[in-house]
Amino acid sequence: MAKAKRRTQARVRKQGPRAIEIALAALAHDIRTPLTGILALADLLAASDLPERERGWAEAIRGAADHLARLTTLVVDTAKAESTGLVLRDEPFSPRELADAAAGSLTARADGKRLGVDIEIAKTMPARLSGDEVRLRSALENLIDNAVKFTERGSVGFAASSARAGRGRSRLTFTVSDSGIGLTAADLKRLFRPFAQASEEVARRYGGAGLGLVFVKRIAKAMGGDLTVTSKPGRGSTFRLTVAMKDMPPEPERRAPSAKLVKGLRLLCVEDNPYGRIVHSAVLRELGHRVSFVGSG
Repeated sequence: MAKAKRRTQARVRKQGPRAIEIALAALAHDIRTPLTGILALADLLAASDLPERERGWAEAIRGAADHLARLTTLVVDTAKAESTGLVLRDEPFSPRELADAAAGSLTARADGKRLGVDIEIAKTMPARLSGDEVRLRSALENLIDNAVKFTERGSVGFAASSARAGRGRSRLTFTVSDSGIGLTAADLKRLFRPFAQASEEVARRYGGAGLGLVFVKRIAKAMGGDLTVTSKPGRGSTFRLTVAMKDMPPEPERRAPSAKLVKGLRLLCVEDNPYGRIVHSAVLRELGHRVSFVGSG
């Protein structure tokens, strides 16, 4: 009896991580479904006849939705790791596009609070590097969120630059600044402690779990860089995030294949995602087709 019980317990322990992984994968899929619709609708909105400012907002929505959709993959990665260590991805990405997306996110948030914005992205940013773009974007979004949250008046800023790091790597430097509440020397000492806010007053007024900057610094260290801060009470803060990424050759230019557009078709679309039906309907009707939908095969 005792042996059978021990065998059962061992089997449960063995299947536990796998069961968690399956559950999280299903959750990630369910989250991605509406996010895909939001992303597609943002594409349609950005392609419509909008004033420049509103177009910037649509681009920011699209960038944020795309980032959130890609974040869901990290949920599954964490379950597979079965540890507290970071599992960094190594995939090609464009630092220029990443910087532009982060700058757009900052601008959209700052507009909501009527803050000034100062953006400076170096023209020498590499065309392509290899690394974990998703986690790097998460780190930048955290810094951007803090900059806007802790600034009631004045301005916020974002800068991005790059330099050679040797051994086939490039060092990216991102700077997020604000003219907000700032930090004292005592605040700075506790800033990177888990579950610690700069002060009790800040925790009461602005909320938060006190994990964001710990997360950002951890990412920076894992990517061969660091997170540093300079600040003065009442005069704002400047956070500087550095990471090292592998160099990659420029992506070859691709010629889009020519295609003859056929208009006036009667189409039947099979789409179980209601957001997908909206997007497909808008695109296909815009192209001059008549569309009917069914929810399954």
